[in-house]
Amino acid sequence: MQKRSDFLSHYDNEYLNNLASGIADYYFPHGRIEPEIISIKNNITFSYGEYGACFDGLIECEEQSFHIFINTDRLKHGYSDRARFTFAHELGHYFIDDHRNALLEGRSPSHSSFTGFVRKNRAERQADYFASCLLLPETRFKAFCFRKKFDFKIIRDLSKFFGVSISATALRFCAIGNHPIMVVYSHNNNIKWYWYSEDFPFKALKYGKDRLPEDTVAGEYFELQRQPKTVQPVFAMDWFNIWNSSQAELPFFEQCIFNGKHCLSIIWEE
Repeated sequence: MQKRSDFLSHYDNEYLNNLASGIADYYFPHGRIEPEIISIKNNITFSYGEYGACFDGLIECEEQSFHIFINTDRLKHGYSDRARFTFAHELGHYFIDDHRNALLEGRSPSHSSFTGFVRKNRAERQADYFASCLLLPETRFKAFCFRKKFDFKIIRDLSKFFGVSISATALRFCAIGNHPIMVVYSHNNNIKWYWYSEDFPFKALKYGKDRLPEDTVAGEYFELQRQPKTVQPVFAMDWFNIWNSSQAELPFFEQCIFNGKHCLSIIWEE
C-alpha cells in the first residue's frame, strides 16, 4: 500500500505551507497572487517562449542571478492557469532553501520541470506543492470555504477564483479544506499516486497502487471509455480496502476530470 508520506511528508506539508502562504500574504495581502510580480520584486528575470516539448518551466542560475523560462508551446499562453502554476512552481525552486542553494552552488545548474504533480522526484513535488500553497494561501482559502457544505462545485469555484487548476485546488483542499476528500491520479489505467485528508475515513485503496478498481468511475473510463460529466455515486468497497463488511456499502461520491490518458478522481463521503 502507498502511504501518505510517499507523496510528501508531513514536514514537507507544514514547511511548504508556511513558507508559501507567508510569501503570498506578504506580497499580496488581498486579491489574486501574481507570480510575475513576486519574481520582479526578487530581481528574478523571466521570459515566455516556444521551447518545444523540453519542459513546462525552467529556472537557471548564472553568476548568482536567476532567470525563469515559461514554455508557451506546452502551456498555451502566458496567462493560462497552467502557466501561472508553472511560474509559481519555478519560484518554489528559488524560495525553497535546498533548491536555491543547489542552484547557487552549481550542484544543480538548472531545474527543468514538468508541473502538475506528474513527477515522482521529491524536489519536483515540493515545488508543485509550494505552487499550490502560494496561489491558494491558507487564510483566504479557508475563508472561502467557511460554512459551505462540500460538493464538487466548491473545488471548481476555488479553482476559478484563485486562477489555479482543478488538480492543484483539490490537493490543497486535502490539506486544509473543511471536508475530508481523497484525490487519485491515474495515467493509462495505472494509479500513479493518491492523497487524502487527515480525517478521511479510509487510507488504503482496494488494490493499493497495483490496479485501478474496475467498478470506479476512473476504472470505467479506461476500460469502457465512459466519461460522465457529473458526480457519480460509488460504494466504499468499490475504491477502498474494507476490513469491516458493514462498511462495504457506505455511499461515496466520485467526480473525475478526464484528459486523454490522464484521469483525476476526487472522492468524498456525504
